[in-house]
Amino acid sequence: MVNMRIRDYIGDEIFYRRVLRVALPLALTHLLLSCRSIIASIMVSSIGMVTAIGNASNVLNLHNFLLWGIEAGASLFGAQFFGAKQYKNMARTQGLFIVSSLLYTFIWIAVSFLYGDKILLFYLNDESIMRYSLVYMRYVMVSLVFLCITLSFKCMFQAMHLTKVAFIESAIYVILNIFNYYLFIFVFEKGIEGAGMASLLTEIICCIGMVAYTVYKKPVFYFGVGEMFRFEASFISPFFAKVLPIAFNEILFGFGQSLFNKAYGMLGSESMEAIYIGSEIFTLALFAVWGYGEAVSILVGTLLGKGRIEQAKEESKFHLALSFVIGLILWAFMVLFSPVFLKLYNISDPATYTSCERLLAVYGFKAFLRVFTYVMFCTLKAGGDSKIYNVLDSGIMYTVGIPIAFAGVYMGMKDVVLLVLLCQIEQVIRFFLTLKRYNSYKWANNLTELVNK
Repeated sequence: MVNMRIRDYIGDEIFYRRVLRVALPLALTHLLLSCRSIIASIMVSSIGMVTAIGNASNVLNLHNFLLWGIEAGASLFGAQFFGAKQYKNMARTQGLFIVSSLLYTFIWIAVSFLYGDKILLFYLNDESIMRYSLVYMRYVMVSLVFLCITLSFKCMFQAMHLTKVAFIESAIYVILNIFNYYLFIFVFEKGIEGAGMASLLTEIICCIGMVAYTVYKKPVFYFGVGEMFRFEASFISPFFAKVLPIAFNEILFGFGQSLFNKAYGMLGSESMEAIYIGSEIFTLALFAVWGYGEAVSILVGTLLGKGRIEQAKEESKFHLALSFVIGLILWAFMVLFSPVFLKLYNISDPATYTSCERLLAVYGFKAFLRVFTYVMFCTLKAGGDSKIYNVLDSGIMYTVGIPIAFAGVYMGMKDVVLLVLLCQIEQVIRFFLTLKRYNSYKWANNLTELVNK
């Protein structure tokens, strides 16, 4: 009986080949982007601006989390429409992605230019750091306009299982960004302003390249601007009914992450430097989490769009078992290779170095739980089970994780590593509740039936 249950979670060779073909380019894409972030941080650390860019990232992430939420919603519809061969609806999905993400981005640009200084001081009450953060943030905010357009195309290519397109674009992006960072920071000696200029230039070039590639290749979702922006109420209503809860969760989650940083920042700028450096390295380890999670959404979503509900349920179990193995590998990776990564940073304070080293061990445990939970989240999203997703993700963060963080600070806890470890109670609770929802199979839905063909 036990052996039978174990076999239920092990797929055949065809399944793992399909997963590898879709997931590997996505995982490598996130690995490249994480490496870009780390290399950029190393360059910035040489001019003493790690904390300034980290503080700006608190505000930028508020935008990016919602953008990723819209992308996740568009991806689940794109994958199901691809499975159902409703290619015009893929084009309309991309159009809605562009319109909604650009509208939101323009609002954030206005907010950052009008109230950016006040928002930055909320996270770290240091006038000198705020001024540097503000300069960098404004350049990057403008670059997000071009990022929105690029992501809309990448999203549809991934829905078609052509994840290598996203990988190639990301490789070009990383090379360009590193070159531009070096050029503007060290050659032109523009400092942190140069970092912002480099980010803006890179996004512009990649956006133009992605649009040109799509026009040249003419994939199945390419019908021109007229079809892309031809919306009907029967299409818009079910789209946003599923997408908005996901997007709303992401903005709540992003703001919640910044509240964690607010709590950690109350322990002092030394603690925040350890948090920012540790988070960068933690993000590198998460390349497998995000890449595999996106692959799960695409693969399960395509099966649901084809109406193969039972096959989607069966293969979701295979994904769950594989995520457990990936989680264990990530945990070991974070612990064993932390000294190697920390040597890349210009950490002069021994106490900060020790805090980073201990912090990465805690983040390893977090990565183990997160990959397991995130794969279940992506399975729920693939079938449009988005409302419960809010409760399981941001709901638990606000009711468990954030209160623990601020309670620890107000109770006089001085060790930021111990505080971060205590906050992982949130991850444990989320894991068990998400597993219960996953096992209900209420996520196994064909969303293409909600939209007129």
